[in-house]
Amino acid sequence: MSIELEYALEHKNDPAVLCCRMEPGEISHHNLEDPAIFPDLIDTGLLNIDGCITIGQALGATLKETSDSLTPLTPAIVDNIQDPDAGEAEDAATEAPAEEAAAPAVAVPAGTAVKIGGGYVRLYIAEGKDISIEFPV
Repeated sequence: MSIELEYALEHKNDPAVLCCRMEPGEISHHNLEDPAIFPDLIDTGLLNIDGCITIGQALGATLKETSDSLTPLTPAIVDNIQDPDAGEAEDAATEAPAEEAAAPAVAVPAGTAVKIGGGYVRLYIAEGKDISIEFPV
């Protein structure tokens, strides 16, 4: 699943991996996979990020060849690798520090357990018919 630009910028130092098949051209956040799922993919042997460039380096770079989903972006298949820190000094001087909004509190009914770990949210609801829901975060 592709990621949003804000999320990509927050994770600019994480490895860049394609989320879906991509033809040669400019790489944007729409082409990149969520790094939160990488530990599970690496553990199962589905992904190897050795030699992978970062998301910050990939944004605006050019893919040289058609590549499939879950392809780690390496200098061998990417041209025009970006320097993610080039405009950071100017941006820091012009931007005022942003206040982070507190996450809204969620009321959880009795008999409900919520666990967040390993890139997934696991929700277990005892009432009803033992409903269990998992989704990546």
